[in-house]
Order: sequence, then C-alpha cells, then structure tokens
Amino acid sequence: MSELEEIKEIMKESGAKPPRRKIGKRGKIATLIVIAILIGAYVALRLTSPPPEKYWKPQKEFTMPDVDWNSISNNYTVNNDINGTVINQTIGSVKSNGNFRVEIAVNICCYIYTPHNFDSIRTSFYVAFTKLGGDYRVKELILKYEPSDEDVRTPSFDDYYFAAKNLYFTADVGTYPTPYGPVYDRMDYELWTLHQIRGMNKDEKDIKEGGFSNSFQISLYDSTNSGKNHSITFSAILVYGKYVDSLLGSHWEDLHKLTASVVIYIVPEGGA
Repeated sequence: MSELEEIKEIMKESGAKPPRRKIGKRGKIATLIVIAILIGAYVALRLTSPPPEKYWKPQKEFTMPDVDWNSISNNYTVNNDINGTVINQTIGSVKSNGNFRVEIAVNICCYIYTPHNFDSIRTSFYVAFTKLGGDYRVKELILKYEPSDEDVRTPSFDDYYFAAKNLYFTADVGTYPTPYGPVYDRMDYELWTLHQIRGMNKDEKDIKEGGFSNSFQISLYDSTNSGKNHSITFSAILVYGKYVDSLLGSHWEDLHKLTASVVIYIVPEGGA
C-alpha cells in the first residue's frame, strides 16, 4: 500500500473529512454583485422592451399572376383626358440576387375624373418573393407607395380583396396622428403617413416564398386643366437578414434590402 493510500485509510477509519475550500467574505460579495447585475439587466430589458406586436392574416390566399418579365414595361403614362376609359394595363418589375427574388406587378384598371373634386386611378397590386439560396431569412415584404407631390393623396384600401401567403400584418391599435386626422389602428397609420403596407414573418421562420395583393385606388386632388404632371411609384421592398437567439433576447442583424419598382405617370390633357 502506498503512503497516500495509507493516509486515506487512516482518515476513513477515524471518520475525518478532507478539508473544504471556503469562499472568503470578499468572494461572497463579488458573487452577489454579479448576480444582482444579471438580475438588474434582465429586469431592465423586460421593462424597456416594447409590448409584443399583434398580427392578423387575410383569409384569401395570395397568387402571383402570370407575367412575362422579358416583355413587360415598368412604367405607364395616363393622359387625364380619357375619363372613364378602361385601361387594363399591367406593368411590372423583378429583381434578384443570389439570396432572393422580389417581384411587383400593378394592373391599371381605369382613370376617372370628377369635376371640382378629385381624379382617381384604380389599380390592383401584387408583390411577391422567392428564396433562391443562402442562410438569410425574410424579415418583411413592404409595398411602398410614393406620390410625386402632396396633391396625390392616400389611396383607399379594400380589405375584401386583400390576399396573402406566409405573411402577417400588424393588428396593433391606438391613436395615431396623420395629416388627415387621427386613426385608430397602426396599419392605417402606416398607409396614410408612411405610405406603406408591411407583410411580416412574425415567427421568424425560413420562408421559401410569399406575397400579398389588393385593390388600390389613388386620389389626385386637382383639376384636369391644372397643367400639372404627377407620378406614383410602387415598390416591393424585401428586407432580409439573420435572426439571432440570445440569453438577453432575440433580434435581427445583418439586414439587407432588395427592391423592385414601377411608375405610373399622369399627365394633363394633350401632355406626354
């Protein structure tokens, strides 16, 4: 039996226990400080983080129309002397990179002039994306509506024709100020003030494809003899990045955008 084994045997027979290393007073205080800091950080994060966003999804399933991207134009000019004429013209654009493909198509139905009131262009829009590869995920797909000046005002939005696939939309409510008076849900606020509609990946999943569509009426508050030109740009903006889970919360990082756009020009009678 070795000397070490003899010592262990003696300690066993005598009932003696091996010495334990004690944490000093300073060590205990340092440990408590670290625990307090971690608890404080967690509580602060919970108190300062925004409340969870509420979502809804249209009942209609979105389908992208068949488009010949090799021949379709990305713009169209409307002469405002064609009051009531059915146009039925589709314009579109597509952009892609190694990660995603984004598409937008806008069908221009007709142009209507109401004397001493406003003109309107009735359209339908379709925006969609497809994942091509890589480890990025879709964060949101945005329809952006950009008028050339203040005379082109907020369009109406028809819930009946609203369709979507694999995307959700904000259902937050509250009182939101807009140039036309207060509204009481966030979706109207974003449409009237930010001129956008966001389709979101609410569960941060690796979505392979998706999109949304609706009818869209654009109002122009000037007369046909004003001599003014207008333009309205529709953009499909795909925001994608990497979703990271961590002990202190989850977040998106390394965000990128891919955009496809079309333009409608409105010119006065006899213009071009």
